[in-house]
Amino acid sequence: MTILLAACGARTSLGGAADGGDAGVEASAPACALSDMSTWRTERFRDQGDYERAAVAIADAPWVALKPRGGDVILVELGVDPQQGIVFRNRIAIAGASAYPVALDVDERRFVLVTTTGINWNGDLELWRVDRTDGNVQHASVGGPSPNPESTIESAVGIAGDDIVLGYARAAENQGTVELRDDHLAILQSIPVPDVSFTAARADPGAVDLYLGADARLHVQGGAVTSLPIDPSWQVIGGQAGFRVEMGDQLRLRQGQDTWAGAWPDTQISPPAVVRTDGARAAFSLETELSGVVGWQRAPGELDWLRVEPAPDAPGFGAALLPVIESGRLGFFYLGLEMPHPEQPLRYYGLACP
Repeated sequence: MTILLAACGARTSLGGAADGGDAGVEASAPACALSDMSTWRTERFRDQGDYERAAVAIADAPWVALKPRGGDVILVELGVDPQQGIVFRNRIAIAGASAYPVALDVDERRFVLVTTTGINWNGDLELWRVDRTDGNVQHASVGGPSPNPESTIESAVGIAGDDIVLGYARAAENQGTVELRDDHLAILQSIPVPDVSFTAARADPGAVDLYLGADARLHVQGGAVTSLPIDPSWQVIGGQAGFRVEMGDQLRLRQGQDTWAGAWPDTQISPPAVVRTDGARAAFSLETELSGVVGWQRAPGELDWLRVEPAPDAPGFGAALLPVIESGRLGFFYLGLEMPHPEQPLRYYGLACP
């Protein structure tokens, strides 16, 4: 299977970034090569803002929930414009949502968001539904009182047709809960599980696979929750549209019988992997010990990594959000960690082959 990352052509210069930020361009060879990303032009965009926490939709769409410092949560559809840099193509504020986003999904009807009241993924857990037609907001508390309110909460959420599937646990309690809720957030099923780690992956437009650590998978579709087998030697840490990212002695991207594998990008990684697709192509972002990376299909069977490289306008470390994969552009959005300052501005780093 041959993967073409972009079409080559004439190069164009970039303008300034959106919202008063800046953009930098590094010159490279006069022509780009499909399989040699060293010939692609480097792009670094910086946007204004200070976002304390973020959550990314599991759907194949560039929606994120951002918590501005001192403000309510906003839902943002991200984009990269060749002239403006980072742009918010759509923006929705959730009045009264002053907590911190930890999990998100979206479909054509609604956004579903999980938040914690504690900035360190702790405190109380809440579930939110935002209607995309009339803007109506519903929210409900999740779980009962906890003996460990300061304990870290692990969670994942996904929209499966008319229903919502939610997995959550406090890491210190060694057990978790999977809930199936209706479109009004009422609980339909509550299933205790012996796991505290959850990864939600889109199985198809009406279904969600919820992975419980490395041991189990629950398939949610048509109002039913079904336990399915998994490969115990490979832990699934993300997925989209038939693609799965799996972790073992290597990291691999798999679609059916096609597999792209590569060495770990760092000695420490933090799932989940966020997958985005463009036809037969896929890329995924992943957090390492100090920064994010993007895994991409370099050649048949081969996985390679795009890493942030230090620059004055885009420090080479931060919290990865999601990859950008489109014709002539590969990169990712992330929150830059501004040391020693506390600001975390939204950033984009990538390569272009126009």
